Amino acid sequence: MKLLAISDLHGDLESAWEAVRAADPDVLLCCGDWGDPEEIDPADLEKFTEELPVYTVYGNHDDLQALGEWRNRDGSPVLLPNGEAVAVGPVVLAGISGIWAKSHRKPFYITEEEVEQAALEVAGAGRPVDILLTHGCPSGVADLTWQNRHGGQRCFLHAFQTLRPRVYLTGHLHRAQEHRTRDGEIIRNVGQTPRGDATLITVEETGIFVEGFRWNEPRRHEGHEAGIRESSTGS
Repeated sequence: MKLLAISDLHGDLESAWEAVRAADPDVLLCCGDWGDPEEIDPADLEKFTEELPVYTVYGNHDDLQALGEWRNRDGSPVLLPNGEAVAVGPVVLAGISGIWAKSHRKPFYITEEEVEQAALEVAGAGRPVDILLTHGCPSGVADLTWQNRHGGQRCFLHAFQTLRPRVYLTGHLHRAQEHRTRDGEIIRNVGQTPRGDATLITVEETGIFVEGFRWNEPRRHEGHEAGIRESSTGS
């Protein structure tokens, strides 16, 4: 099974299609920022789910109503609910939407307490998470901006530490980068897909393999294997 992760389209859906055509995945994941309401037509989003299952979180540039109403062909929500784990084939996904803030002044803000509560709720369900998606980034790991400053937040790092997913995918900073823990878990900022950034995840009987995927130039091999458990299903 192949999953392709994209992020930070900001209205450039054609770049997502180019990545899908190049990778030919079974499932499409997104770390948010499909585009603001004036940039995106919900009918154009639905063209993706006519072709393959899609699972996403929202960022700070999204049509929250459109994402909330978007469904896969089997009726499952495209938008991953905060605080829940979702089985997709042999893997378990979880997502936490939004960017960190101290208030709810904007609908895409999420507080530190809410991020950590969502992680605790997923952990309480007792199903190991294979892939965690957030738009915001964990502080200190794979969170460098183009100015080489850290752009992550502690609450997302705590969510990772609570759930210990085999693969943690983020966005928001528009800079593809990766960190691998001593236990083999991979934290990867997908980057900005209109720049050519994507991430390919291959699920095999021997484990989950992650590599950067450049859809607009010859493919580079920078793959790593995520921490192995006894079963590749994570369940």
